[in-house]
Amino acid sequence: MYKLQIKHNCKGCSLPPANLVHKNVNLPSTNVMVSVMRTLTFIILAAVICRLDAQIIIEDEIITNDISLFVNTNDNQRSIAAAMAASLVLPGAGHHYMDKPKRAFGYLAFDLASVFGAVAFNSLANGREKNARSFASAMAGIEKAPSGEAYWRHVGAFMDAAQYNEVIELSRGSSDDQYLDERSWWRWADESHQEEYNDIRQRARDFRVASSFFIGGLVANRIVSTIDLMVFRKKSLTSSVLFEPALAPDMRGGALTLKTEF
Repeated sequence: MYKLQIKHNCKGCSLPPANLVHKNVNLPSTNVMVSVMRTLTFIILAAVICRLDAQIIIEDEIITNDISLFVNTNDNQRSIAAAMAASLVLPGAGHHYMDKPKRAFGYLAFDLASVFGAVAFNSLANGREKNARSFASAMAGIEKAPSGEAYWRHVGAFMDAAQYNEVIELSRGSSDDQYLDERSWWRWADESHQEEYNDIRQRARDFRVASSFFIGGLVANRIVSTIDLMVFRKKSLTSSVLFEPALAPDMRGGALTLKTEF
C-alpha cells in the first residue's frame, strides 16, 4: 500500500488549498493503470494551473525532500550570457563563472598552450629568416639589400642579379623592377649555396605555418567554449520531470515512480 500526497502553497490559485490529492493506492491489478493515469492527469493539470511543490509520503510516514516541478531560469539566463561574453575574451573564464572548474581548466590550458605555440614558432620563423639573409649576404656578396620580401625571393630564384635583370628586360618589364644599385647585386658561387639558402627559408616558412595553426587554435577555442556554454544553457532550460507507473511483483498493488533530469 502506498499513499501519495501533493500539496501547494500558491496564493490566488484557482485550485483549493491544502491537499490536492490524498489517495491510497492498493488496487486490484485490473484497475491499477486506470488509477495511475487518473493521478498522473491530475498532477499535470495542477502543475499547469499553478506552481506546484510536491511531497511524496510513503506508508511509514517517510517524507522525501520538496520537489519543484518548475525551475526559475531567469538568473541562469543572465549568468549564461555573462559567461559566454567572458569566454569570448578568455576561454575558461565563463566556465569558471558557472562553477565548472574542470572544463575551465581545460579551455584555459589549451588557450595558454596555443599562445605559447604561436609565439614560439613565430620566433623560430623570424630567426630562420634572419639566418637566411645573413647567409645570403655572406655567400652571395650582398652589401645593401632593398626593403621588401620580394628581393629575398629573387635572391633564391636567380644565380645572380645580372640574370634577374636580363629576364626582366626580355619580358619588357620596367627598369624600376630591375636592381640597378650595385650594392644590392648578388652572385652565388655555386648552386649548393643557393640551395642551402632556400632550405633555410623553407624551414622559416614551415615554422610560420605552424604558428598560424596555433593562432587558428586560439580562435577555435573561443568558438568551442562559447558553444559549450550555449549547450549548457539549453540543457538547463529543458529540465524534465517523468512519472512512470509500475506494478508490484505480486500484482497486488501499484506504484508511481518520479524521475527528474536536469
